[in-house]
Amino acid sequence: MKHTIELNHRKYPWRKGLTVSALMAENRFGFSFIIVKLNGAIVEEEAWAGAAIAAGDRVEMIHVFGGG
Repeated sequence: MKHTIELNHRKYPWRKGLTVSALMAENRFGFSFIIVKLNGAIVEEEAWAGAAIAAGDRVEMIHVFGGG
């Protein structure tokens, strides 16, 4: 059985060593303003490279944009 995580409410394959930064790069999340939550807790941008994602974790990447 392959391990998965939940990325924005969808199953996503997990691999050893996966970090928030790696996940963002793989999915081309390059928005100027983005909020990242790992298991419900906000992960600050400075911590993305070292924020390890474990099998079964829930990750939300929320693109914030303005309008008027």
